[in-house]
Amino acid sequence: MTARIEPVTAPYPANVQAAFERFPRSWMPPFRLFTTLARHPELFERFVRGAPSYLPGTHVSVRQREILLLRVTARCRCEYEWGMRVHYFADKAELNVKQVRATVHGDAGSACWLNGDAVLIRLADELHDTCSISDELWNALRAAFGDDAILELVVMAGYYRTVGYLALGLRLPLEPKVGRSFPAA
Repeated sequence: MTARIEPVTAPYPANVQAAFERFPRSWMPPFRLFTTLARHPELFERFVRGAPSYLPGTHVSVRQREILLLRVTARCRCEYEWGMRVHYFADKAELNVKQVRATVHGDAGSACWLNGDAVLIRLADELHDTCSISDELWNALRAAFGDDAILELVVMAGYYRTVGYLALGLRLPLEPKVGRSFPAA
């Protein structure tokens, strides 16, 4: 796949370089999504500062975050982000091979999900399909999460749908060494 917009290369504008220096070392060299967005430094800065996934004091566990985001990116068919999330976070989230596969080829009824996991799959699916949350799902979310966590989950889902738009619309290739392809059906 040929990317539609070429990324910028070092030396980066000062605000972009400062952001890259705050990234984890394992994200270096900077991912193509970031270096492509860095062509527009103000937009890049807004984008990275708006990332809701790693809030200090979050009300969402790593496992909950990753189940939701793997499903969101899988539903968007965004192999670029899905594969990096698998690489970096599947083990930390204690997701097994069947669960990772089910984020792409399963649904909320897949037998691999533990208590509470299915509501996250349902949330990703409903938001993807309807851009809304049904009363039935809302009640399930309220039984599992507080208001702050629900707000975080919905914002994360929207943010990573935007990542899907960017990666797919710009035709970003998988990142070398850390990109993972979707599992076969």
